[in-house]
Amino acid sequence: MLSARIPLSSLRISCSAAFSSAAEFHDPIKDQAEALVARKPSEAKKGRVQSWRAPVYTAPHQHVFEQSPDFSFKDGRTVHVTSRKQLDYKLDQIRLAKKIVALLKETENVETIYKREQEARKSKEAEEIGRRPMAKGNKNID
Repeated sequence: MLSARIPLSSLRISCSAAFSSAAEFHDPIKDQAEALVARKPSEAKKGRVQSWRAPVYTAPHQHVFEQSPDFSFKDGRTVHVTSRKQLDYKLDQIRLAKKIVALLKETENVETIYKREQEARKSKEAEEIGRRPMAKGNKNID
């Protein structure tokens, strides 16, 4: 058996020559372990906001030009939608208006039903009071 001995000093030189800086060296095991970990970048938030929970409600920010065009006609003609965002905004407003009208109609129906039920209850109570026998002896004779 022939064994060739390599001096350690030459090994150190060859390793340092292969990787001139630490940034070039990538540990495959560490990279594989890091790939298995699901990390989400956390947003730096100011104030008393919890960054680990989703907010309950965030108000949509609509730019003025997204709501309506940035021009108008002098003669009073209607300005048509000029972008997809404006069209989506208009359709969303129409959908919301229809929903509001439907819900208001439902509440009006519920209110009329409630009034009818209250009147029926009052008339039923008056009828029950009328059917009860009158108490005798509690009236003064004048």
